[in-house]
Amino acid sequence: MINTRTLSTLILVIAVAVALYVNFRPHKPDPHYYAAACVVINDIGVPPGPDAFREKLNEVIANENSSYAVNKVEFDVASANDAITHYQKMRAAQKREMQQGVDRCLNVFIPDGAKK
Repeated sequence: MINTRTLSTLILVIAVAVALYVNFRPHKPDPHYYAAACVVINDIGVPPGPDAFREKLNEVIANENSSYAVNKVEFDVASANDAITHYQKMRAAQKREMQQGVDRCLNVFIPDGAKK
């Protein structure tokens, strides 16, 4: 039989392990933010920097939520940053292709890990 002290230690270790996993697990890409980025790129224009890009993404998502969305999307800074970072890593040719319409942008921009 396990004594109380061993059981308490085991529960504490499990709790710490779960907390570490929850805090440090990798962020899963959200395709909604990639689609919003394509709207920004094609309808508003490429913002000059990450802060402006994040602001425009927030505007697109807020506009979607206020107009036609059935399932409202809360703005998530980590997802926005992920989309912005992914855009910044794109080659110049890919960025030019992304500016040729939202559908083409989505085909180029959405990473395999974000596709549902």
